[in-house]
This record gives sequence, C-alpha cells and structure tokens, in this order.
Amino acid sequence: MEILVVADSHIIRTPDGNYWTKTIYGYNFWTRYLSVFQKVKIVSRTMHIDSIDTNSYLKVNGDNVDVVELPYLRGTKDYLKSFFKLKNAAKRSVDNAQVAIFRLPSIVASVVLDEYKKTGKPYSIEVVADPHDAYSNNKLAQWYFTRKMKKDILSANGVSYVTSRYLQNIYPSKAKIAGENKYNFESYYSTIDLKEDFFYKERMYKNIGNSITIVHTANSINNDNKGHSIVIDVVKNLREKNIDANVIFIGDGTKRVEFEKLSKKYGIDKYVSFTGLLPDSNEVREILLKGDIFIFPTKAEGLPRAIIEAMAVGLPCLSTPISGIPELIESKYLFEPEDVNGFTDKVIKLINSPKELEEMSSKNIETAKGYTYEKLQMRRDCFYKKLLDIS
Repeated sequence: MEILVVADSHIIRTPDGNYWTKTIYGYNFWTRYLSVFQKVKIVSRTMHIDSIDTNSYLKVNGDNVDVVELPYLRGTKDYLKSFFKLKNAAKRSVDNAQVAIFRLPSIVASVVLDEYKKTGKPYSIEVVADPHDAYSNNKLAQWYFTRKMKKDILSANGVSYVTSRYLQNIYPSKAKIAGENKYNFESYYSTIDLKEDFFYKERMYKNIGNSITIVHTANSINNDNKGHSIVIDVVKNLREKNIDANVIFIGDGTKRVEFEKLSKKYGIDKYVSFTGLLPDSNEVREILLKGDIFIFPTKAEGLPRAIIEAMAVGLPCLSTPISGIPELIESKYLFEPEDVNGFTDKVIKLINSPKELEEMSSKNIETAKGYTYEKLQMRRDCFYKKLLDIS
C-alpha cells in the first residue's frame, strides 16, 4: 500500500525531474516508511529552480519515493495571499489517498490535513515539536496552531511523539484519554537516524587547560531560534575572561551572514566558523569530534536530534529547558535561551572541573544509546503496522 506523508520539507525541483532538499528530508529519511508501506508519496512545498550545486543538497526522490508538489509559499503574508491556491492544491494532493501521516506542527501539513479529513480515511500524526514554541514570534499563529493541533490529535487514529512524556501531556491522544484499541493507538520515537558506528568513546579532559572548542548544530540557519547569537555572545564573554574559546557552527542558511557580521562586530570573527551544510552524517560526526562541549540555546524544539548526536560522540551538553530537552539533560545544565551569563559561567566552572566533564561525557553516551536507529525503527514499524491494519 502507498502512504501519503505530509511534511514541511522545503523541496526544490530541477529540470531533470529530480527533487532536492537542504533539510533532513533526503531519500534516506523516507525509507523508514518503506519498511511497512510499499510506496511513499511526499506532499510538500516545492520550488522549481534551473540549477543547483547538488553536492550541497540531499536528493529526495528515488525507488518507491516520489513527491506531490504544493505551491512554495513563505511567511504569513504569502499564506494569507495565496491561501485558496494552497487549499486547492492540498485538495488535489489527497485525491486517491488511502492512508496518510502528517508531521506536525506545520502550516502546510495542517491545511492538507483539513482536506484529508473530508475523505474519512485513516491517518496518523507524528508530533515533532510544540507549536507553542515554534510560533512564539507570532502570537496569533501560536494560539491558533496550538489549539488546532490539540483538536487534530484527538481525531487521529494514531499519534506518535518525539518525546517520551512532555508533548504527550500537553497534546494527549484519544488513546491516552480513553485507552488504546485497534483504531486508536500511540507511540513515541525520535526523528533521528543514529547508527552504531556514529558513537565514540568517553572524552578525557584532564589536559583541557584554558582552551575550549564549542560546537553547535542547526542544518537550517534561517533565524535565531537555535541560539546562534547567544553562543557568539558566550564566546565573546569567555574571551574577555581570558579563556581561549572558539565555536564551530554546523549548518547554513540565510541568517549566516548576519551572525558572521555579529562576530566581526565583536572582533572575534577568527574564532567563529561555519561549516556550511553537511549532508553526510559522517561529516557532522567529524566536526563534533573536534569539539570539547556542545552548547544549544534553542527556543523551540521537540526532542533535538542535534543534542542526541552530540551525546553519542561523548560531548558534554548545555541547552535550554524547552519541550523534551529535560528528558535528555539534567536541569543543572539547562539555562533560559537568552541567559548568556548562565551559559558562560557554567562553561568556566566545567573547564575547572575536568572530572565533571568526563562524567557528563560518559552519561551522555549511555543516554544516546536509547536512540539508536535499530531501537527506534522497531517502534516506528509497530506504529506504522497498526495504521496499515486499519487502512
């Protein structure tokens, strides 16, 4: 059977008919659904471009994976201006669909879901973040999509969450409220594809001295939601305190230039570097291995893959108490997203406590082992099979 999967995956189409993305949604991502379903049709915003540097993108389509195009709209004004165009395209996208999965929150997926509900066919929702955090910069969107996702989840047959507890408590499924049965079920699993060979051994810090390399990962650097400016401020503070600090940012996007200008303004640009997009997980691993600590002052999350990857290679991690992050990191290593001094002071304390850094490293590796591909795929397969059984 064919599964329709609707996600905000920012896809580009080239004249040869192939589809590409700079997000996690490359072909390998979609193969997780092929373990249960025969074909995958991705419904996504799609932009047509004459040519791209394919080395900087992940190919999306491939054997048994294809794309259903929606208009490529960006920003609230675009959506309001072209809402009916999107609505009509959404209606066409669900024609002949027998079963579907919607990855929320997503404005696009929400519009398609409204059209799909009219078919009366079974569907599941994969909750990947909290709309209350994701739309925090737009109070109207925050109110609307938080309310709407609660309603959509209650009408879904199956609901999976990237967290083990947090999102379930805020957005409960019918299975949680009334009990699980054949037509209403629940699960949890991360989006991450973490293979055994990604892991590394416990880090040793007895020779860390007065020098520290910070690493930060965010594939799409199109805003400051992942705290790039905060990390730059932390590096500035550390250097002012005579600590030889530098940072490597993994990822790329429209805001990169702005952050480069900020570091230059502070006079620390030679201590701030950007790798650009790294489509290959092995490349990401190589950069993570160069770091001493991972700092992630994120403002909006579900359960961040970036933190789990950093943990897997034994990096001590500092982050924020947002969404499911407290399921990964102890509260003493969590700070409010804008707490530059909190992050700075903790780094200084850790530099002076190599043993604590080593304990963090060891514990993080053990935590990450709960998120290996093999373990998560077993949960995914079970969830997908339940959806298939009622289709």
